[in-house]
Amino acid sequence: MEQALVFASIVLGVAVAFELENLNRVLRSDKVTWHWAQPAFALFILLSIIAYWWGAASQPDGQITFAQFLPVMFQLVMLVLLAAVSLPDKVGEEGVDLADYYQRNRRYQWLLASLYFWSIHIGYLGHVFTTSDTASDVFLRAGPDTMFGLLFIAMIFAKRWSVVAVGFAFLALSPIIWAARTLG
Repeated sequence: MEQALVFASIVLGVAVAFELENLNRVLRSDKVTWHWAQPAFALFILLSIIAYWWGAASQPDGQITFAQFLPVMFQLVMLVLLAAVSLPDKVGEEGVDLADYYQRNRRYQWLLASLYFWSIHIGYLGHVFTTSDTASDVFLRAGPDTMFGLLFIAMIFAKRWSVVAVGFAFLALSPIIWAARTLG
């Protein structure tokens, strides 16, 4: 498991580097028209990367097979792609409007976020279904996270800024929940 964690740490480090490099480019340019949605998405992705690493680092030592690592690799790829799209990688002479950037990339970035979330959540649902005695127990254990997953899908189609804002307001609850997690 230790080698898998080292590999995952390297891949996640690349993701963070992508995001920070793009952040530096956007912050240093005087040709950026700012809008709240894309930086909020970028922050959410950065926190997701940190939370993923935090969760992986807290796993007990043990062995992992190649087949068991494949879903992890998929999730790592999704996080790298999300980091790469979270902020513009180019600011040309004409500049970049972050509201326009968000609208042009929202389907792609929220599809990636959905794939990432559901690739984790489906395994959790399997665990919940096999360890729960009642339907209400399944709902209580899996319901809130499933609602977040449906919100990710809804964000693919959310075009109006007021709807996007409500979606982000609900998604802002995730980092608050993550903040209580401990390592070890």
